[in-house]
Amino acid sequence: MTQSEYARHRGKSRQYISKLAQSGTLIMRGGKVDVRGSDAVLNDRPVVVEPNQAMPVVLSRPAADSLGQAGASFGQARTVDMIFRAKLRRLEFEARQAELVDAEMVRKAAADALGLLREGFLGVADRLAMIIAGETDAKRVHVILKTDLTRELHRLADAILAV
Repeated sequence: MTQSEYARHRGKSRQYISKLAQSGTLIMRGGKVDVRGSDAVLNDRPVVVEPNQAMPVVLSRPAADSLGQAGASFGQARTVDMIFRAKLRRLEFEARQAELVDAEMVRKAAADALGLLREGFLGVADRLAMIIAGETDAKRVHVILKTDLTRELHRLADAILAV
């Protein structure tokens, strides 16, 4: 199927489909879009092994189309390989477009933020104990606590945004 036909098939613009083809997300065969393989990649359908077959089959493949011939198994294996490579290229593309972030970096940033939060809130008692001990007005105690806790939350937000 041509890229224009595939764009109509998916309900997308021709330019979008062209970008997917250029990025390697679509499975192309001789300049034409492999509809079944590309749909499987875009729909992110899992690949499974059916009990009576040796090679994986894409879930969107109709049951009547599964042949027990050796040629069909090679074709299926090739399609699965192409889908896998297309998904890898899509992941690399998304990582380069900053849609994906390093999980370890996120864990470290979260741990640092939690440490700042813990340190800040535990420091509230040390900073305010003497001030609040001398207060008799509940509204004044409330204002002192709220002001200090708000300051700590702003400090934490600034530290997170700086990352």
